[in-house]
Order: sequence, then C-alpha cells, then structure tokens
Amino acid sequence: MAKKRIMIPNEADSFIVDEMKDRLAQGLTVTIAFGGSSMLPLIDGRSDRIELASVEGDLHRGEVYLFVHQGRCVIHRLIRMDGDRLVFRGDNCWNTECVSRKDVLAKLVAVDHSDGSREVCDSDEWRRKSRRVALRRTLLNLPFKVFGPKQRRWQRWVYLALLLVLMWAPVNGLGLELDSYLLRIRLDHLLHASVYVPFVFFLMDLKLGRQRLFVPHWLLGLLFAAVTESGQLLLFYRGFDPSDLVANFIGVSLGWFLLLCWKSKRR
Repeated sequence: MAKKRIMIPNEADSFIVDEMKDRLAQGLTVTIAFGGSSMLPLIDGRSDRIELASVEGDLHRGEVYLFVHQGRCVIHRLIRMDGDRLVFRGDNCWNTECVSRKDVLAKLVAVDHSDGSREVCDSDEWRRKSRRVALRRTLLNLPFKVFGPKQRRWQRWVYLALLLVLMWAPVNGLGLELDSYLLRIRLDHLLHASVYVPFVFFLMDLKLGRQRLFVPHWLLGLLFAAVTESGQLLLFYRGFDPSDLVANFIGVSLGWFLLLCWKSKRR
C-alpha cells in the first residue's frame, strides 16, 4: 500500500488535513508527525512518526484513532463507546474527549520510532503494551474521579464540618492518648497538622484571585486554623495551646506546598 508522509497541523480545517482525507479515501496510508506527549510512553509525538489508514467497519475500544475535537485534530485511544458517543483519552492524560462517530478520521496502524524500530498496531505485543498502559492510566486517574471538581463541590463542606467537629468536640473524653509520641512528635500535634493538610486542596476551586499560586487559599487556611483553635478558649472542655496552633499552620502550609508541586507537575 502506498504511503504519503506529511506533518499534520492541529487545526482540523487545514488544507493538509483535507489532503490527508483524500488520500485515505483512495485507500492509501498516511504517515504523519503530530507533536506532543499525550500518547507517551508508547508514542512520542515529538520524534516518532505514525501511520494512519482509513476506518473500515466498526471502531474497537483500545485502538488509537485520529479524530476532530473542538476544531482540533487529536490522536488518542478509544476507551469507551456509548452508542454514537465515543470517549477518547491520551495514554499520558487524565482528561477525556467525547466525540461522535463522524468526527473520527483515521485509525493508527503502525508507529515508526526515532531509533528506527517499527511497531505494528495489530500485533499481540502492541496490544499487551496498550492494555498495560491503559490500566496504569486508569489507576492514576482514579483520584481525579474520586476528588474531581464536581465532587469537591460537596466534599469541601463535609470536610469543613468534620474539621470543626474534630477541633471543637470533647475528644479528651474519648480516652485517646494524645500526649503520646510518634517519631518524637506528640500525637496530638501530628493529628492537628494532618487534618489541615487537605484544606487548600478542597477549597482550591474557590475564585479568590491568584489561582495559580493559591496564596489567598493558603491565607484563608491559616485564618480558619487560627479561628478554630482560638475558639477553644470559649469551650470549658477544651484548652487553647499555642503549639497546636503552630501545628495547624504547618498542616495548612504543607498542603499548600504539595498542591503547588502537583499543579506544577501537571503543567
């Protein structure tokens, strides 16, 4: 089968894309370079070349296709089919794209790596690699599904309510040995710090300005920690302890730092 090597742009209305569609309609395969890293580790778009062919018959879950999403050409793996609704995801991505059958332009048939090796996508070895990578991505994406933006809308209120209960409830009457030590640190200080670590994460969706660094969210966490600890002055069964307040601040600051590291890695 004849081949044609081109560099495909992102824009789906490009004349190069039109040329590719014409050649695929003629039964030819097209070898392209698409750039990006969304299909790592199996495909490095910055150096590898992929061979595409026209889609004949039904689409199959687990295979990689070229499709149009929001006016851009995307090369990702099909992970779910709900009738005419197709859900794609890159092997190195946490988000998905939903398109219809008419938006699918071609399917991946082979990958030419920069080291000169070639992988055919209908081989058993490629399928084993694909299943392994897809499972790994599903496990990595599990926290996003459990603690995604929609879930955090109600999780933040549950978290804040539980935080107030922990800070103001008469826990001293539960018989907990909070004055014991773990790793030479008082157990109650570890408890104070740990319960405040998720604070900035659960409230990061609030529009407070400087969303990239979350400084207002960090300051809000420090204020909330100070208020909850100072409120113990009004409770006869709890006592205010400056060291607990410092532990609260450390927990908020640690959670803020971890959130910045996580966001930086995602970018």
